[in-house]
Amino acid sequence: MTDPAPQTGEKASPRRYTAVEMRQAQRKVGRYGGCLMMALFGVPLLIVAVVLSAGFLGPVAGVLLVMAAVVVGIVYNLLQNALVLLIPSAILAALAYIIYRHYHLPAGTAQPGVEMRFAAEIARLNVLRLEAAKDTRRRVMLYVPMGLALTTGLLIMPGRSGSSSGMFPQWLLVPFLLGFAVAVPWLIALSIPAGRYAKTFKRELMPLLLRRYGELRYVEDAVPAVGDLAAKGLLPRHDRAEIDDAIAGRYAGYELRLSEIELERKSGKNNSTVFNGLLLVLAVDTPFLGTTMVLDQSRPAPSGLMPVRLEDPRFASIYDVYGNDQVEARTVLTPAVMERLLSMADGGDFFPPSCLVERHSITFAVAQTGTRLLFEPPSLQAHDAAAQLQHLEGELALVFRLVDAMIAMHVAVKPGGVMPSGTSFSERPAEPPSDASH
Repeated sequence: MTDPAPQTGEKASPRRYTAVEMRQAQRKVGRYGGCLMMALFGVPLLIVAVVLSAGFLGPVAGVLLVMAAVVVGIVYNLLQNALVLLIPSAILAALAYIIYRHYHLPAGTAQPGVEMRFAAEIARLNVLRLEAAKDTRRRVMLYVPMGLALTTGLLIMPGRSGSSSGMFPQWLLVPFLLGFAVAVPWLIALSIPAGRYAKTFKRELMPLLLRRYGELRYVEDAVPAVGDLAAKGLLPRHDRAEIDDAIAGRYAGYELRLSEIELERKSGKNNSTVFNGLLLVLAVDTPFLGTTMVLDQSRPAPSGLMPVRLEDPRFASIYDVYGNDQVEARTVLTPAVMERLLSMADGGDFFPPSCLVERHSITFAVAQTGTRLLFEPPSLQAHDAAAQLQHLEGELALVFRLVDAMIAMHVAVKPGGVMPSGTSFSERPAEPPSDASH
């Protein structure tokens, strides 16, 4: 059944990609990037091999091979030098886009009634928001000239060589250096007041909003217990774990802990992010008999578990399934559950979740498609506190939609469980419950 066509005069909203489509696009980009890296490292070796093999052929063939190697070498050198300009161009464009979006987001307006529910809190936050915006402008006027002055001083420092590097002279990189000298201080100026305001915003409003869902509390600066999950294979191996926000308590009769985490692994002198997203742990009182793990295909197979074959080609194109109880694994992953796993992250900035089902808990690891932090108020310039509150409510509704899907998995296998009020296994709730009585 196709979606109805928009009425005449209505502006069609842009199509959002599903979580499955985003994962497939990410893999395609990874393959193309891998091929490019192989070409950059493999072409010089190929040229050397061609030149060496030319001596074993006849004079005509040898000359032709050497000429071909020279042409390939010139093209390779052009590509290599083009990347020297392309990479900083892409980074600078991304930084400029972030700044542009901060100031040019469509003005956010809250729906009627939002401001009335928390009038006192919103009024106070609007005062803080205006102060933060004023502080941001002051910092921009201070930091950007300092960055430009420092960069200009480094460029004209005595003793700097004006020689060429490759086929591109160094002066071609000067605009990029000046661009970074503007963009980086500008982003720092934006982040400091916005970070302080975001902390106050969440401390004031998050506890009030969580009351609508159950006996839940907002936790700051908690350390996530992720070592065991990494050892089992649900999360990647890492050297450092950070948490930004956490929600803990009871939801629909289930113990729930939700953490926004970032995992980093040391790579030489640098750290690389190996996971950024949500970790949801739901405790169930009717235990599972075995262990079932659903992992993205890019992840290595966990030890101690056997592959589980499922007859769903779309599901198999995204996931690998492992378990120590084949019967229970197939009972957990019914066709309806598999469809839910593929679609439950739609509408948000998430990839399809990986999950671990064992004993008294269901654990979801939901990776984000970008590095944006959840539960953060949007632009200080374009949204007042009431519109920011509505934005936060939308994010919470999406997260608890994921939790409802976890409960649905338990109810499908253990019928003694109870779904949240107003939800069913076949329907995805779009709105949070009206009160916490359920």
